[in-house]
Amino acid sequence: MNLKLIDYGISSLWRRFWNRFTVILIFSLLVFLLVSVFSISSSIRLELGITLEALPELIVQKMNGGRQTVIPSERAYEIATIPGVNTAIPRVWGYYYFGSANVNFTVIGQDPDLDSYKAKYSKLFELNASLIDTLTTPFFLAGQGVVEIMDQYYFRDEFFFITANGNILNLALAGTFSDESSLETNDVILMPEYLARELFDIYEDDATDIVVRVSNPAEIEIVKQKIQFMYPDCRIISKDQIESSYQNVFDYKSGLFLALLIPAFMAFFTMVYDKASGLSLEEKREIGIMKAVGWRVEDVLILKLLESGFISLFSYFSGVALSFFFVYTLDAPLLKNLFIGAGNLKPAFQLTPVIDVHILSLSFMAIVPVYILATIIPAWRTAIIDADEVMR
Repeated sequence: MNLKLIDYGISSLWRRFWNRFTVILIFSLLVFLLVSVFSISSSIRLELGITLEALPELIVQKMNGGRQTVIPSERAYEIATIPGVNTAIPRVWGYYYFGSANVNFTVIGQDPDLDSYKAKYSKLFELNASLIDTLTTPFFLAGQGVVEIMDQYYFRDEFFFITANGNILNLALAGTFSDESSLETNDVILMPEYLARELFDIYEDDATDIVVRVSNPAEIEIVKQKIQFMYPDCRIISKDQIESSYQNVFDYKSGLFLALLIPAFMAFFTMVYDKASGLSLEEKREIGIMKAVGWRVEDVLILKLLESGFISLFSYFSGVALSFFFVYTLDAPLLKNLFIGAGNLKPAFQLTPVIDVHILSLSFMAIVPVYILATIIPAWRTAIIDADEVMR
């Protein structure tokens, strides 16, 4: 390629710097918003996918007056006798509201001598066994997000829980844990089951709910119907129902954000329409002079291709880089909370970086070629006219 052509293209961009700067600004802003929204959505989908994968096939909850109440633990043994049921385990858990930070912690009770409905919880007790054995006071393990919040309020080695009866439960922090999904474990407090019962005032023979594992996916619905028949006072929630609920919320919020992007798209396509409708008198005169001094049509088109290619590619990659910095370094302030809902009641969690090639390719193809064509076509229409006629 002729280096003089490139040199002229660069000098042309500098001559119309402020005009090009406006185009780059609108272009980059559109890419930034588009990629940010889809990056947040992809990251949270990944986190929820990991969380949903760990969920049991069925959750049995006892209802009273339209609200969930404790369920007799012995029902787990009766449910376990249903053909097709792999395990039925009563859970003792609940939310603990920490008013100073305005957050809810998820407190899970686990008997160290029994298998948990999540294998990782049983292993956590084993991993911290050496420290737990040295403690003379009751203990708890906490997710990284819980520890960070407690540390802000100077609860570094112990924490004072207020039980459902209004008593103080002083527990020592025996260890922390994290997981592949920060959304799943960041707000979790794990403690011996008898302490969780004391905290939530749940009797020995009761549980919060019962989780049911079914080996054969084809039998889930049949098992669900049998449990419902056995216990008509219970609500049985399947993993598919939870997944469907999350999917509906995400589809709604993604659609809402795309609707908010309409003004940015309108500004971009107005700019494209303005470019495609014709060149300015100054640009036409410039092309006329080029042809008068011997430039060919292809030289003019290459020059315009260089200009529009530089503007569109620079804007696109600037928008993508800014969006990744905003989402994965700054943790997407405001936008993330709008996606996850009641963000103030959950400990903050870090979005897992996800590079969605499909979304990046789609946004590239929807924006960059459109702008280049909108620049090349009017330049070609002008370049094929005689120089005298163009300059007149």
